[in-house]
Amino acid sequence: MKAEQQQLTGTLPPAPGPALDPYLDAAARCFTRFGVGRTSVQDIARELGVNRTTVYRQVGNVRSAALLLVSREIDRILAVLPGRIAGLTGPEAVVELLATVIEDSLAHPVLHKMLTDERDMVGALLAGEIPRLFTEITDRMAPLVGLLVGRGAIADRDPVVVAEWLTRIAVTVVVAEPRGPLRRFLAELLVPALRPA
Repeated sequence: MKAEQQQLTGTLPPAPGPALDPYLDAAARCFTRFGVGRTSVQDIARELGVNRTTVYRQVGNVRSAALLLVSREIDRILAVLPGRIAGLTGPEAVVELLATVIEDSLAHPVLHKMLTDERDMVGALLAGEIPRLFTEITDRMAPLVGLLVGRGAIADRDPVVVAEWLTRIAVTVVVAEPRGPLRRFLAELLVPALRPA
């Protein structure tokens, strides 16, 4: 199975096509209802009204379905970012970019379920999966950062390094939200470091 092969290579699968949306939507509903750790392929099949062999054929096991869902959701979140920062200039564009990623992530029902009811899963994710997720998210964010650097909107820095830094900040804030308003927190941290010379 393609998804399971991706899992073995240690990379997040590419964003799946729309043909898998019904399977991933069903998986997301199950993950939200039962938790990722308590969902079975049979649960996903029942939610979708198909047999479990069909689910295995289309998305693989529960872990593969979860990775495909993560890939799809990352793609969806990142797809709206260029429009969100189009009219903004300076480091404030990065503040808006990161705030959007964080807010959209926190609003996702599966992540919300994990952060409230499955903290042990979050710990396991941070211990095992997060290095490759950092790499994947960084690789997907670097072109946006590169556009900002190229426009002179932010300091002339390596877009990959800045994207990785932003990814690490975003994950930290998602896991443990700041005490004050999000945008103020991000502005205090990012604007001085990214202001063009």
